[in-house]
Amino acid sequence: AEWHGQKVGSIGDIGCFSFFPTKNLGGCGDGGAITTNNPELAAQIRMVKEHGSKVRYLHEVIGVNSRLDAIQAVILQIKLKYLDFWNNQRIEIAQRYRELLQPLPNITLPTALAGGKHVWNQYTILTENRDQIRAALQEKDVLSMVYYPIPLHLQPVYQYLGYKKGDLPVAELASEKVLSLPMFPDLSCEEQQQVAYALKDCLHSS
Repeated sequence: AEWHGQKVGSIGDIGCFSFFPTKNLGGCGDGGAITTNNPELAAQIRMVKEHGSKVRYLHEVIGVNSRLDAIQAVILQIKLKYLDFWNNQRIEIAQRYRELLQPLPNITLPTALAGGKHVWNQYTILTENRDQIRAALQEKDVLSMVYYPIPLHLQPVYQYLGYKKGDLPVAELASEKVLSLPMFPDLSCEEQQQVAYALKDCLHSS
């Protein structure tokens, strides 16, 4: 993805990337990367990922074992060559979704901001009766996903911050209405049409 021609990961002090298998650049297991052009931050991050150690068996901070294994690195290195092509396929799929779904009632489609290049890891709509529509799509053999159904401020781990339901209404509204449709580089026109027809039927019956 880009913002005004600059790749994400090169904006700000730190960029974080997931290499989970379903990501635009995914491995065959868990993995990730951090980017920075700040030597001091880079040194701190390297130390944390190596058990908090610069010198073996000498631990200066509490760290983790967060090294990317060699097999994942090789897989990612090969797939990286195809990333631009796959991202362009995702962009075409997102444009096709907009053409197919724009006439449908009671849904809000995602948009790419002017000045940015969106690479569409997900294609997520907002809709009323989200759970009912998702169940109806499932019956039509169309898989959809609800990512992050609980907003961060309502997660148990952050209860010490004192937030309660109603404090962040936009985040809460989104968590109740988001629905991600099938999105992957090899999604065909015919498959997208099937998704659109199924969604249209579900919206009309909900």
